[in-house]
Amino acid sequence: MTADKDRPPEKDPAPAENQGEDLSDPPAGGMFGSKARSNPLTASPLRRHALALSLFTLLTLAVTWPLVIHLFDRVPGWYIADNYEYLWKMWWFRYALLDLHQSPLIAPDIFYPYGFNLAHAELTPLHTIVGLPLTYLLGEVAAYNLFALSSFILAGWAACILVYRLSDSLLAGLLAGTLFVLTPYHTVRYGGILPPTSFQGIPLFFLGLEAWVGERKLRWAALAALGFIAASWAYLYYAVGLALLAPIYLLLRLRPLRPRLKERGTWWALALFGALTLAAMAPLAAPYIKLGREVSLTIPLQDVDFWSASVSDYFLPPGLNPLWGSWVREHLLTIPAEYPQIALEFVLAPGFVALLFAFYGWRYARSPARAALAGMAIAAFLLSLGPRLHLLGRYPLILPAPAWLAAFAQRTLDQMGMWLPAKESYQALAGDGLSVPLPALLLRWLFPPLKGMRGWNRFAVFVSLATAVLAGLGMAAWLRREVMPSARPGRRWTQYMIAALPLLLAVFELWPGRIPLQPVEPRPVDLWLAQQPGQFTIMELPLTSALSASQMLYTRYHGKRIAFAYGTYFPYWYRDRFPELQTCPQEACLERLRSWEVRYVLLNLASEPRGPELEAIMDARIELARLGRFGDIIVYRLLPRKTNGLRLPPPWPGRGSAVVVDYRRTAGTCRRERPPMFPSTSREDIRRAASGCSDAGPLALPNTRIKTAAGGPRERA
Repeated sequence: MTADKDRPPEKDPAPAENQGEDLSDPPAGGMFGSKARSNPLTASPLRRHALALSLFTLLTLAVTWPLVIHLFDRVPGWYIADNYEYLWKMWWFRYALLDLHQSPLIAPDIFYPYGFNLAHAELTPLHTIVGLPLTYLLGEVAAYNLFALSSFILAGWAACILVYRLSDSLLAGLLAGTLFVLTPYHTVRYGGILPPTSFQGIPLFFLGLEAWVGERKLRWAALAALGFIAASWAYLYYAVGLALLAPIYLLLRLRPLRPRLKERGTWWALALFGALTLAAMAPLAAPYIKLGREVSLTIPLQDVDFWSASVSDYFLPPGLNPLWGSWVREHLLTIPAEYPQIALEFVLAPGFVALLFAFYGWRYARSPARAALAGMAIAAFLLSLGPRLHLLGRYPLILPAPAWLAAFAQRTLDQMGMWLPAKESYQALAGDGLSVPLPALLLRWLFPPLKGMRGWNRFAVFVSLATAVLAGLGMAAWLRREVMPSARPGRRWTQYMIAALPLLLAVFELWPGRIPLQPVEPRPVDLWLAQQPGQFTIMELPLTSALSASQMLYTRYHGKRIAFAYGTYFPYWYRDRFPELQTCPQEACLERLRSWEVRYVLLNLASEPRGPELEAIMDARIELARLGRFGDIIVYRLLPRKTNGLRLPPPWPGRGSAVVVDYRRTAGTCRRERPPMFPSTSREDIRRAASGCSDAGPLALPNTRIKTAAGGPRERA
């Protein structure tokens, strides 16, 4: 390696008003960088922005293919899960505001009869409110996909321009942007969770911050505020992350701090930033504050511990690469193979190309932002580890210790937790030895609203950004120290090929393969429910199926009330508030469902672990009349408590068996109106079915058996 000698370290440029030149765009450099900064007005900044946007657009189309040709009928998703929830929210905000002319914060037909408060989960106003014109014009599916695609393009562009400002090297910026948008944290969440996918506000915030540090102009403070608002309106975790980490970055970046604080412009910039962010965040916080006064918005400490990152998660091979990704997820993340969707949450490693160039940048880069980036990366890394230390996978580090010492440490932590504002015990994380508590636990206890944060591993996004920017600075230093001095005259294309090699290696290492697309369509049972006349309430079992994200979108298709819902906090509160629902189909549960005017109970056989077990139990309940099966969903009618002499024994065994009725044949004429696909099992419907009317309607399902008093079972094709 060749060292730069006799070259003083580069200092922050003086404010633009003292230099007499406009630095509103990145300094004029080249693909490799330049030693001198020229006036950007003569350096065609528009071409640089257009080049960066064009390259990241092409990269986006390649990584997300074939989403662009399924813009209106599919959404990215490893599974059908949270993607359906946020599709519903985007549709619901449009429907409530433009069609119903009511507040979209309450969905009255969800969690009937109480109504569902959307503050139980992410309100994500970036997609539901800012994206309302897109949803209105193109529909929620296309709007969802455009937001997902734009996260790659805008985040890559912002990270690229940020590094370009710090290094004068466009190639270094392209490497940083590529590392950031292809980081597994982003590509995993692109496949199903829209709010954390839209993370472009984070590099935009730091771009504005760096521009303000260099120029002290209020417009850059406004740009930083815009980035903060965009990130926060996409995902509240990003608001918390920026609130905790931006001060660390700024304190390290403004050293020496005292002269900076004496400048009037510093306080004007802080005031502008604070006013803009407060005006944007206050309306977003209000629904959560109101709901927090009514229900508990607390995630149990043991759940928070599970969803925290481990040290090893950051130093594994990237877990989405088609060549080795499956092996990494199955063997190195310590998640059982039957839960692959959970393993994806812990695919966080930024890749060895990023780590190598980040170390090189920390060691050799000239940028004054180097220490601030390293400090933010370390702080975000520690916070992402959650309340206690995990070294390898999901296994916490437990240090062997005498029983008296372990008991003393546990008692001390318990007393501290109960004394601090959160008033929470450490007992849930107690072990046989000494665990290692981390800063996230102290923050949770100091600031009670943080008890609502479940996934501290989300701080990995800040680790990824700091690593990518440091890697970009490392790339610029490598080009300056290794590539440019060794270039021969007339061999410029060879120089370009060598310089592009790290970029190609980064794309290869982080390439996620084909990310699945999920169709946006109703279940067969939703179509049947939509055909049933009138309004009524449905319940789905087991609770693991009812309290799942996809249920929210299904309500759009069937249009009926549901006695359940989904949201970050809702399942915890729901199970605690209605414990009898966990005993379904016992009498206490059925009485609760009757009080909610539930007509149909759906059983999802595909929902583990109790779905298949519940079928025989529900078939044996006299209060439940089995109507039919749609794929993995069995439909039951919840009968009134008094059945007036009706006896509804379990159905005959066999695939597709439905209602079995033992009822005295009653004379009478048949109704001539077309009934629903299944009868509602009211007395009149049972009478018609038992009387053998030829137009009894679509009770005539394959393998449906009807037993009458006059004869034996009668098959209907």
